[in-house]
Amino acid sequence: MRYVAPPGMELDARDDLKTIGRYEIIETLGKGAMGIVYKARDPLLDRTVAVKTIVSPRGSGRRNRKAYLERFEREAKAAAKMQHPSIVTIFDVGSEEGQPFMVLEYLPGDSLADRLDKVRIPLGKGVQTAMDLAGALGFAHSERIVHRDVKPANVLNAGDNRWKLADFGIARMPDSDLTQVGIFMGTPGYAPPEAISQGRYTPQADVFAWGAVFYELLSGRIPYEGPDTRTTNGYVLKKTARSPREHDPSIPEVLAEVCMTALHPSIEVRYKDGHAARAALEEAWERCINEELVGPKAFSPREVPHAKAPKLMHGGGTGLTPQIAEEPELAQSTSGLATRDDDPTRVMASRTPQEMARLRSEENDPNAAIMAAAKQAANRTDASDIEALAKAAAGASGDGVYEVLVADAPKAGLWAAVVFAALVTGGLLAYYIINVL
Repeated sequence: MRYVAPPGMELDARDDLKTIGRYEIIETLGKGAMGIVYKARDPLLDRTVAVKTIVSPRGSGRRNRKAYLERFEREAKAAAKMQHPSIVTIFDVGSEEGQPFMVLEYLPGDSLADRLDKVRIPLGKGVQTAMDLAGALGFAHSERIVHRDVKPANVLNAGDNRWKLADFGIARMPDSDLTQVGIFMGTPGYAPPEAISQGRYTPQADVFAWGAVFYELLSGRIPYEGPDTRTTNGYVLKKTARSPREHDPSIPEVLAEVCMTALHPSIEVRYKDGHAARAALEEAWERCINEELVGPKAFSPREVPHAKAPKLMHGGGTGLTPQIAEEPELAQSTSGLATRDDDPTRVMASRTPQEMARLRSEENDPNAAIMAAAKQAANRTDASDIEALAKAAAGASGDGVYEVLVADAPKAGLWAAVVFAALVTGGLLAYYIINVL
């Protein structure tokens, strides 16, 4: 579905191209609904770039086609002026035999769509990615540019856990008539109701698409998904998406609220632009941390394959609602050590952060539990009790550990045992002298 050109548009799919403009084609990287992407070399600057050819209208007359190309070039150049750390840089725009193209920064990594198809993203990484993308959109919106096709396939891996939003060159300014012919240009499931029914693309259309990406980052699911474009668009027009918490109850409610506000069918409720969406997400994430709505698992750098991802992917914090905190996969008895299983990031949401730190320390260092038993022995005054506790704490660790425990027992306890033994011995001696001698 993603690789079908919109009605009235045609994709010049040529595999025999050697050059586009001055750029030397190395290989084809991919084909999408809006064009073909090539890996190429810029001989002038001796650098590797990505060249993307753009779909163009067919059968609409020479004059209309020329107007389309002129508008594309003008608006792509406007997008090329944007410099932002989370936006793929556009180096050049032009046309080759009537075929428009863009020259972009080359990023060899995978797309967010590729990543989300394989794994679940930890909560902290997902929130940071969503913040970066909202910041990129906010920057574009302040320049009066609307992306129109925000989706995981247009988010590229820039390395070091950074992602960049691509394809701003096919974006348009809010007052542009580039798509006034009524052609649906977005991606099903990411386009809002007003874009589907009226062809309206405003900053709030980008916010809706951003909400759909955030939804997938949180839950690993797409909010609206059908077998074809018509069915998927029908879902968007007729009903509101289910909360991501219905797929994964470990998602904090405040984050789900941000997501659902961005996905709201009404532009009166939806965030007005990327800046507003980012501000709301930052506030919600700060609440998650300050109110302990998330646990250590949320900050794990490890991505989990879908087949191995637990039902409650993100764990939780002490501020979770009772029905979540009591889930057997998250909450366990406060007695005993944390259990280790196939998911190394598993945590127990019912414990405080301090308890979790202590338990992780004991789990990673077997002697930590032994020394904890030694501290318990410090409160005893009877030498035999101290010795018994030391043996129990040492367990299978061997006599060496037992001897260390006894040697490290508090002096006060040992002196009390000595005094007690002396008194008993003196009493027996006195009894012997008086009664026997």
